[in-house]
Amino acid sequence: MRKTKCGWLLALVLVANGIGFVQSAVAQEADEKDKITYDFYGYISHEVIFDTHRSVFTRDGELYLYPAAPAYHPETDELINANSQLEMLSLQSRLGVKIAGPDVLNAKLSGMVETDFFATAEAYKHHLRVRHALMKLQWEKVSLTLGQYWHPMFTPELFPHVVSFGAAAPFNPLNRSPQVRVDYLPSQSIKVVVAALAHGYHSCVGPEAAQRNSGLPDMQLQLHIGNKPNFTTGFTLGYMWLQPLEEVAGGIRYYSPELLGAYNLQWFGRVKLSNLTLQAKMSYGENMTHFVMIGGYGRLLDDAGNTTNYGYANLRTYAGWLEAIYSFNEHWNAGLFAGSMGSLGAKERVDVNGPIWYARAANLASGLRISPRISYTHKKFSLAMEYLYNTANYGESFTEFGVPQNVDHMMNHRILIASKYTF
Repeated sequence: MRKTKCGWLLALVLVANGIGFVQSAVAQEADEKDKITYDFYGYISHEVIFDTHRSVFTRDGELYLYPAAPAYHPETDELINANSQLEMLSLQSRLGVKIAGPDVLNAKLSGMVETDFFATAEAYKHHLRVRHALMKLQWEKVSLTLGQYWHPMFTPELFPHVVSFGAAAPFNPLNRSPQVRVDYLPSQSIKVVVAALAHGYHSCVGPEAAQRNSGLPDMQLQLHIGNKPNFTTGFTLGYMWLQPLEEVAGGIRYYSPELLGAYNLQWFGRVKLSNLTLQAKMSYGENMTHFVMIGGYGRLLDDAGNTTNYGYANLRTYAGWLEAIYSFNEHWNAGLFAGSMGSLGAKERVDVNGPIWYARAANLASGLRISPRISYTHKKFSLAMEYLYNTANYGESFTEFGVPQNVDHMMNHRILIASKYTF
């Protein structure tokens, strides 16, 4: 009888301990799911930059665009902007943090906040800005991103790996915007992206509130095909709306409730063959100035006499690039970038000399960039050198459709030496 009682007692103790162990394991698993982790990252950058010709750039030359239009001495007819320039910069130095957890709505919750000293405008250079600030919910095949992140036209999965800051803008679209983005992966080789965006500091040339006034988002649809990273290709198409509303010029108030739409199209692709990677992108569209590209829009020439209720015409532009990247070993890497861009004018006659003329380098007929580079990396330190051959063909006048004509050829040679400590 005593042995039976002892057996029952031992069984109860074992059961109680088992229940406690299960409860502890469940609690520990719940704690792991609710745990938040932080991963800080960034780099310190230093650059030495030498140019042979005055150029169009921003932030003391950090983001280089193209050689400046010709400027001649009024008496000697000498080209006065063909002078050398030297600069040293560290303002692209970057700091970020990635946050993971907890699980929410059966999804992995993560976030990212990233900043640098590039600022949001030339007047604030060397000040901090928000590069990225987003949260992401990741399910098995679907993810939802809310916050400021790369515009789909930038394609973070495929962009130029040049040394110079700005990922080869204006040949490659450059834009980060607040957005609602959904990524859907129906299979391992297919990804569909749908995004609705509101342009932040990467707004179109012209009235800053033009997109906000429209009451409509920039809508983008993107398709990725391929078994990345060895092969991938895809397409992007999008449409945005602007409503500039009002402009005051020469003491005259111009006002139009006209809603202006503009589209963008893109193809991209990459193939990796052993140590060699080849990638390319082609972009085409109307008023792509929010991508730090050339183009813009203006009042219709047929409405040139109107100060109210006038229509608009977009300037169409194209840009494309091809890049080859070769990895010799874990330390040495070389690359060659080639890009081209140009203006195709408007579909309708546009008032190029009027007050309602919003454009970036409207007189730039075409441009070219060729830039070879070599880099050395050891642990967290890297040293790179890049040479940029840049040309720009400026028109002295326009056709009625805003196409530059009677072009003048400008050229700049840029040498960039960059060092970086990554952490």
